[in-house]
Amino acid sequence: MLVFMIYGLSATGQEKVISGTITDSSNQPLPGASVLIKGTVTGVNSDFDGNYSINVKTGDVLVFSFVGYKTQEIKVANATLINVTLSEDSNVLDEVIVTGYGSQARTTLTTSISKLDTQVLETSTRSNAATALQGQVAGLRVTNNTGQPGSTPSIILRGGTTFGGGGSPLILIDGVPGSFYALNADDIESIEVLKDAAATAIYGARSANGVILVTTKTGKVGRSSISYKYKYSVNHERADMEYLGAADFITYNRQAVANYTEVTGRTNFDSGFLNNGATAFSTGNNTTTSAFTTQFLTADNQYLLNQPGWKTVADPLNPGKEILYLDNDVSKNIYQDSASKDHYLSFDGGNEKGTYYLGLGILDNDGLILGSGFKRYSGKFTGSYEVVKNV
Repeated sequence: MLVFMIYGLSATGQEKVISGTITDSSNQPLPGASVLIKGTVTGVNSDFDGNYSINVKTGDVLVFSFVGYKTQEIKVANATLINVTLSEDSNVLDEVIVTGYGSQARTTLTTSISKLDTQVLETSTRSNAATALQGQVAGLRVTNNTGQPGSTPSIILRGGTTFGGGGSPLILIDGVPGSFYALNADDIESIEVLKDAAATAIYGARSANGVILVTTKTGKVGRSSISYKYKYSVNHERADMEYLGAADFITYNRQAVANYTEVTGRTNFDSGFLNNGATAFSTGNNTTTSAFTTQFLTADNQYLLNQPGWKTVADPLNPGKEILYLDNDVSKNIYQDSASKDHYLSFDGGNEKGTYYLGLGILDNDGLILGSGFKRYSGKFTGSYEVVKNV
C-alpha cells in the first residue's frame, strides 16, 4: 500500500502576537497610546510603561496614535517585536492661543482654554456669530431666547455662578469689552474661551463668569488679495404642528366662560367675553368696526357664507342659534418662508513695513416669524505701519 502525505505551510494570514513599547522622541513611555488594526475596531492601549500586546495576522497594518503626536502606521511582517517612537505633532503643539493681553503656544499652557474651530463659522449664514459656539465648547451652554434673527443668545459657562444658574462671560473683541450683536462672523479670525480661575488673574472680578476672547482678521505679510463670498439659505416652517379649528375654539371657550360664571356667580365675564367683548369667541363683533368676525347669523350677514372661508357653528349656549365666523389658516398668520442673503467683500495684504485689512458685509435675513427680520451693514478696517524701527 502506498500512502502519500502532503504538508502545506502558508505565512499569509497566520495569527501571532505582536508586542513592544511606545515612546516619545525623548524615549519616555507613552501610557494610554492607541494601537489599532487598520480597517477594524480591534485595538489595545499601552500600559503605564508604554508596553502593548496585540493578536494580529501577517499583512495587517497597525496604527499607533496618541493625543498631540503624529499617527504612525506599520505593516506586520515576520517580526514579533515592534517598538514605536512617536513624534510631536507641531501643528497642534505650536498652535497659538490668545490669552488676555498677549498670546502663547498651546504647549506652554496649563489653564483650561478651548479654541473654536473657525470652519464652523463658514458652514452657514449666521446673523449672530455666538450661535457658532453651540455644541462646540465643552461646558458652554448657548441658548436662543427668541426667534428674532440677529439676537444674541444666552451664554452660560459651567452652569453659571449664581444660585439661579446665571452669569454671562466677559466678551472681549480685540481686547475691548463688547458683544456678539452685529458682529460679522466673516471678520472673526479666532474665538477662545477661558474657563477657569486663571482668567481672573488677567481681567479681575469682571471675568468671574469666564471670558470669551474674539480676535478679528488682520492683513498678512507677503501677499495681497481681494475676495468675495456670497451665502444664501432658506428656512421653511415645520409642517408638524396641528392647530385647534375655529369651530372647536369658539365652542369650547364659550362653554368654559359659561361654566366659570355658573360656579363663581360673576357676571362680568358673561358680558365681557360672550356677548359684547372683543374676543374671538364673542358674538358682539361685526365686520365693519371690529377686527374679529364672530357674530350671530342673521338675514343681514348671511351673504358672507357665499364668500371663501366663512362658516357657521351651533352656539352651545343658545340652542337654535348659529354663530358666523371666518375660518383662518393660523399658520399663515404666524410663519413665512425665511431667506437669508449674506455678501462679504474683503481686501487684505501687507509687507515688512505694514499690513491692512478691509472687510465689508451686507446681511439681509428674513425671520421665520411674520414681522421679524434682521439687516446688517458692517465694515471693518485694521492697519499697521512701521514709521521707524521699533515704532
